[in-house]
Amino acid sequence: MTPIRRNLLQVLAGGVALSTVTNATAASTATIALLHLDPRPGEIAANRQAIEQAVRQAAANGARLIVTPELAVSGYGFRDLIGTGWIAEGQADLFAWAGGLARATGATLVLGTPEATPDALHNSMVVFAPDGAVTGRHRKINALRVGSESWSTPGDRPTVIPIDGIGRVGFFVCADMYSQRLVDETAALGIDLHLSSAAWAPGLHGPNGEWERASSTTGRPVLVCNRTGHDVLDFNAACSLAAVGGTVAFSHASVEPRIALVDWTPDSRRLAGWRVR
Repeated sequence: MTPIRRNLLQVLAGGVALSTVTNATAASTATIALLHLDPRPGEIAANRQAIEQAVRQAAANGARLIVTPELAVSGYGFRDLIGTGWIAEGQADLFAWAGGLARATGATLVLGTPEATPDALHNSMVVFAPDGAVTGRHRKINALRVGSESWSTPGDRPTVIPIDGIGRVGFFVCADMYSQRLVDETAALGIDLHLSSAAWAPGLHGPNGEWERASSTTGRPVLVCNRTGHDVLDFNAACSLAAVGGTVAFSHASVEPRIALVDWTPDSRRLAGWRVR
């Protein structure tokens, strides 16, 4: 499937001001990579290998912030295949590997993974700084209480994490952005950019303007790192995207894994470009 993209003229036709999407010079931008991957349910080793390959490729293309989809480590429907015991048992090794990858590439890595605490399991985005340290995490709040997400205990608070060279980033996992209250509470903490990992396929109960609405009501761009492939759902038509001022500025969907590289100007909170590798 060829990438789905909107060029600058299409964005302007949708009502986005020229000052929002602009051709800023490379010197004033930071590159954010959205890894549009194909996580296989329960195939932890293969998923880690795919993540590492994509992270290194993104870093080679200049990415300072690299984001994986929701549950990129495990795949979405892993529980019925391999259970949940491995999450706590393998977490130290997983975090050491992810921290080492961030350190080796000199980028901030946002990893979508199941996460264990002493008394719960969470569907999390864990942030690893360029020195390998964990600097924060967001735990999915709007987690489904049945089916493939029933193993996950919902998070209980909005998350904003400062990222060097990017700004103050508000974090969401997939359907978290369905809640306008959560979007507003996150924005009230002071943000420059919304960032969501996702495993959200189109169709019944699929995305229906939530990302565009958040970009409009808060006045901040929204970046979504979605996924492709077959899991418990068919994600081949799922889109990673950038939403600005209530409009989808850029988007990508493909059967094969790809990397979307977004040029971000932190001083002016503008998107300067989008390209797919």
